Amino acid sequence: MSFSTSPSPVIGVFDSGLGGLTVVKALACRAPGIPLVYFGDTARFPYGTKSAETIVRYSKENTAFLLKQGAEIIVVACNTASAVALNHLQAAFSVPVYGVIDPAAQKAVEMTKTGRIGVIGTRRTIKSKSYTKAIIGLLPEAQVTAVACPLLVSLIEEGCPSQEAQRLLLREYLRPMKRDCIDTLLLGCTHYPLMEEMIQEEMGADVSIVDPAKTCAALIAPTIPAEKGAASDYRFFASDDASRFKAIGEAFLGMKMGKVLTVSV
Repeated sequence: MSFSTSPSPVIGVFDSGLGGLTVVKALACRAPGIPLVYFGDTARFPYGTKSAETIVRYSKENTAFLLKQGAEIIVVACNTASAVALNHLQAAFSVPVYGVIDPAAQKAVEMTKTGRIGVIGTRRTIKSKSYTKAIIGLLPEAQVTAVACPLLVSLIEEGCPSQEAQRLLLREYLRPMKRDCIDTLLLGCTHYPLMEEMIQEEMGADVSIVDPAKTCAALIAPTIPAEKGAASDYRFFASDDASRFKAIGEAFLGMKMGKVLTVSV
């Protein structure tokens, strides 16, 4: 068991795989020097195809693991887990637990000029209607186009040698967004910012993109009394194939990760 000696609270972040590293990157930009522990549940990836009961169980196990590592604040970086399990985690654990859905929905509402908002996510996230409900709760007249993109997460994590193949798949998923003339697109999965440039090209410059990793970090960072000038204290864990997690994760983060440990929860 390892604990930080920093006066700042230890942030625990979990995701079904690598996508939550976009939240880590966003937090590092906004609150450098914070102590942070990350768990990627790569052995049980992806969550988007699992039942709600299974996602809740996995999320509770992940949270318990992070607490054992000294986490004092939990960030559910997985959109699917945020949609399905956030309320369960907040009820089951005494520490603050944040999700990615509400801050992203708030940002989308702030950015839209026409009220036409698009959401892309995993099957489970879209089926939960969590983003649609959050957006409508803030802007009752909003018209939300929500589309499940079940192949994108695997495409991003596994890699695809053909950019043209990626673009063709993305174009098909985004077709309803163009049909409905959205002016704001919410990336309802923390993996999707890795394709943000391509998504922006497909949608055009007039469509605003909302990144849930950045909006989540913007919500949390001001509450953390991080030490200015302190070296970042990050620890990384994966439930399977730590070497692969490290290799791909460093590309996600744009920095060295140090040692990644393989653990079971």
